[in-house]
Amino acid sequence: MQSSCRSSLAFIVCGAIAFFGIPIVAYVGKKLNYSRTEYRFYADRLEFDEGFFSINKKVIKFRDVKETTLRKGILQRTYGLGSIYLATLATGSTRNTNPFVALGFGNVSASGVIVRDIEDPDGTFEKVRQLVDAQNS
Repeated sequence: MQSSCRSSLAFIVCGAIAFFGIPIVAYVGKKLNYSRTEYRFYADRLEFDEGFFSINKKVIKFRDVKETTLRKGILQRTYGLGSIYLATLATGSTRNTNPFVALGFGNVSASGVIVRDIEDPDGTFEKVRQLVDAQNS
């Protein structure tokens, strides 16, 4: 009987650690990643740096951008935020082996960038679209 009680207690403790620990680690990781994310827009390119666990640096030339997409999820709309995705022809053509991307910590795709949770997403999207169009015309 005592063995089964210890077994049940161990199961409850492990379950509680998983139930509370995983979301806390994910939240802290996301917060650290967001605090170290920087986007720099220029007339001809976007420079992007992010990362806490894994550092990513990328330059996207606007002449290579084939699609610009604005996404505003329900929570983003609640806070007046949105995300802009800049896709190139090579986007999604390579496999990402970074395990932190699977946890939502990465913004870099194979050859595109997602500018996440920006304020004034409609105005920013229009400005980015104009920069892209100016380089592609």
